[in-house]
Amino acid sequence: MEAIGLCSHYSRQGDWAFDYAFGLSSKKDIQLNIFHWLESPFRFRREIVYADSKKQEVVRVTDEFQVKKELELREYYEAKLGDFVKVGFRLCEGNEGAELARCLRRREYDLLVMGYLDRGADFGGQVIERFASNFRTPVVMVGPDKPNSFHLNRLAADIADQLGIKEGEWSLIEG
Repeated sequence: MEAIGLCSHYSRQGDWAFDYAFGLSSKKDIQLNIFHWLESPFRFRREIVYADSKKQEVVRVTDEFQVKKELELREYYEAKLGDFVKVGFRLCEGNEGAELARCLRRREYDLLVMGYLDRGADFGGQVIERFASNFRTPVVMVGPDKPNSFHLNRLAADIADQLGIKEGEWSLIEG
């Protein structure tokens, strides 16, 4: 394992996923790449996004807006990272699944960690369980109800011991 990808979102499940991914990255001294999507009311038109977390205002994405949002992302995780420097940040555009596949092809990660917001949640235009179970790299979903609740796709289940997840601490993602 050379790098971990984290699907970032500002939620308790997202924080649990960060804690797991960061712990594994720092323990193994490997790169942690944090991917974050600006939320849009549209599936395909990602040049218009929500300006606030309450999803009450939409704005057109500009260079200035992207810089502001990337700074917010970095500031959100900065205190949690301490002096760990093997970390990258990426504001992603477009469909989540397509972006993650592109980043995987570029070898930006070889393990994907995600906060598991809720059963049946939408992710990249499909049910999150289907996405995770069919994705072509190991996936660990953390949550939805507690921080030590791990859901692994088959590829991750095969290497659960390397991931620091013991038998009985995880369940298989069925998609």
